Formats: sequence, C-alpha cells, structure tokens
Amino acid sequence: MERARGESWGAIARPAFLASLPVLTGYSTMGFAAGVLLALHGGLRFTSLWAGASSAILVSGPLQFLFVDWVRSGTAYADVAALVICLNIRYSLYGLSLLDRFAAAPWPVRTYLIGTVTDETYALQVQCPYPPGRAGTRYCLLLAAFDHAYWIFGVVAGAVAGAALPFAAKGIDFAMTALFLVILTDQCRERANRLPALIGASCAVVAAVAMRVCFGSWKMLVPSMALIVAVLLFTRRKAC
Repeated sequence: MERARGESWGAIARPAFLASLPVLTGYSTMGFAAGVLLALHGGLRFTSLWAGASSAILVSGPLQFLFVDWVRSGTAYADVAALVICLNIRYSLYGLSLLDRFAAAPWPVRTYLIGTVTDETYALQVQCPYPPGRAGTRYCLLLAAFDHAYWIFGVVAGAVAGAALPFAAKGIDFAMTALFLVILTDQCRERANRLPALIGASCAVVAAVAMRVCFGSWKMLVPSMALIVAVLLFTRRKAC
C-alpha cells in the first residue's frame, strides 16, 4: 500500500516539479525571445496562435528561432527537413539510453516522451530517482510535460508582448547563439573537449567557404553538419 501511494501522480508530481524549476528559468527566457521575434518578423496573422502551435510542435530552441526565418523567406520543405534532421539527430542517441526505462510504457506515453526530448529534459530524466517501472515513467513524463509547458508559455508570452509593446529587436536573434557560445566556452575549459570543438569550427568554416565559392550561397549548415559528423567518426579515437 505504501509503495502504491509513493507511485501516485500526486506523490511524484512534487519532486518532478522541483527538479524542473531550473529549466523554467531558461525556457521561459529563451522562449520569450523567440516569441518576440515571431511577432516582429514572422509576418503572420494571429501571432499568438502561431506561437502556441509552433512551440508545442517545435520543442527545440534552435528550430523555434529558425521558424521565423523559414516563414519570412518561404524556405523549401526539403531544406526544412534536412535542417531538422541535422539539428535533432542527437536526440536519437539520447533515446537509446532510455529504451529500457520506457519499454513498458503505453505507446501514447512513449510517443510524447520521444517528441519532447531536449537536452535539459534528458539530463533530468537520466537522473530519475525512481527505478524503471510505473513510478519512473510517471516521473519522466511529468518532467517532460513541465518543461514543455515552460517552453510554450515563454514563446506565447513573448509573442503577445512583441505584438503589444514596442520592442527593439536588434540582438534578440543572437540569444540562442549566445547561449551555445557560453556552453561551448564552459566545455572548452576541459582539454579533452577542445579538439572536437576545433573540428566543429574548422568544418563550419570549410563548408561555408565551399558553399560560397561553388554555389554562391552561405547556406552551409547542412553540409557543415555532415562534414563534422564524418570527421568525428573518422577521428573518433583521438577526438573523443
């Protein structure tokens, strides 16, 4: 009976919510910036509805920021698909470590957990204090739902504020880039992470120059990601 109480939604919700609070700060802030950009540069009617729908589906900071450019420039679906795969392929590796934990979960739950995997949510889920089973699945599901709600709230709030208040948008689109630069700087304090970082930067420069020279375009994200993966696989023993 005690075990059943400990596995109830109410008993699990509190520790899951407390664990998710650091994500609330980051997701609401970054989501707000993305929502402001959507309102100012998206050129969409019913911006708040678009903000809610896009943030519910695009559970990814970089994709949410890119969504504004996709809408504004009418990016081809094939380009969108390639960018989504390149940016989110790492989540498939995250999922491999959670297969056993979610093996017994109903398929709607597994589908939602797959769709809401992010770097921050995954980091919390792998630290789940419950063993694999009903309690562990509920804990991870609540974590995903809390984090998802924070992101939606941030984007919608930013879109509403961006549509209603005068904003100077200069620099807001650099928010996500700045976040990754801070993470990269912190990671590079360890000597083991410096070579992969150097490989990534070098591949990006090579891809950008090659695309500019060969095709007259700066669309280098997809080729640079492909080149990075290829080089890291080839040098994995030395770089990792």
